[in-house]
Amino acid sequence: MRVAVRVLAVFIVFCFGVVAAQSAFAGAWLMPPGEGQAIVTTTFADARKAYDASGRLIQTPSYRKFETRLYVEHGLFDWLTIVAEGGYMNFSGAAGPYDHLNLLVEEAKAGLPLSLQGPAGARYEGLGLGALGARTLLFTWGDYIVSLQAGVRAASPAARRFLDMRDPVQADLRLLVGRPFELFGFPAFVDAQLGYRSRGQNGDEIRADLTAGLRPLPPILLLAQSFSGFAPRGGPAGVVAAQKFQLSAVYDMTASLSLQIGAIAALGGVNSPAERGLISAFWWRY
Repeated sequence: MRVAVRVLAVFIVFCFGVVAAQSAFAGAWLMPPGEGQAIVTTTFADARKAYDASGRLIQTPSYRKFETRLYVEHGLFDWLTIVAEGGYMNFSGAAGPYDHLNLLVEEAKAGLPLSLQGPAGARYEGLGLGALGARTLLFTWGDYIVSLQAGVRAASPAARRFLDMRDPVQADLRLLVGRPFELFGFPAFVDAQLGYRSRGQNGDEIRADLTAGLRPLPPILLLAQSFSGFAPRGGPAGVVAAQKFQLSAVYDMTASLSLQIGAIAALGGVNSPAERGLISAFWWRY
């Protein structure tokens, strides 16, 4: 039970952290000046199990969540792209196995009437993450492009509990490398990002995101993505590691509007939830 309690301690605070690491594909490439894109992403997800300190799946209190995020990037200069993000979320979690017992003990100590029903699980509905940053080109080498992105993240005290944020403002710095190529005669690309994020619930974090894209038909883009987070120093739960994989397809309905549909799942981790869900998004390019 000790392992289950440790997992429960970070179950809520880390469940949003990795998904929010990347709203949609926003790679190493910069937007041309005066041009940009806006992506509205909706996620439905839940989790009934979690990965314990040894990376094994165990039963834990379940949760469900709904999240909508708006991500915007805009080319300010040919060497600078501004990025911004905002969101709304609804989280509903089940109570822990000993929550009712603990409540009864506290009521008995205080001489209060004993509750017949246990306390409700964690609940939150309201604004989520707000973020602002900039991406600049460092250099190109052959077909490779290397850029640097820096930004800040902020959230209310109530929302931070669900966003893996210990402080009101978080710093996020990442190095991005992208390369276009052809695969079996089809246009493709790969984008890798290595980042550092300050002061999560379990300390500073290392972030690693990988995106591979393939366009088998002119209006269809297939995306395979991996989002990883690692808190090496640990906090209340010790070391925390989470990795989620996302597969999706983006269909260009017009020259400026696209629809994305996909699924996301946590296939491994340490002290993190085994989350799974569905995503949809509208992309608008201008």
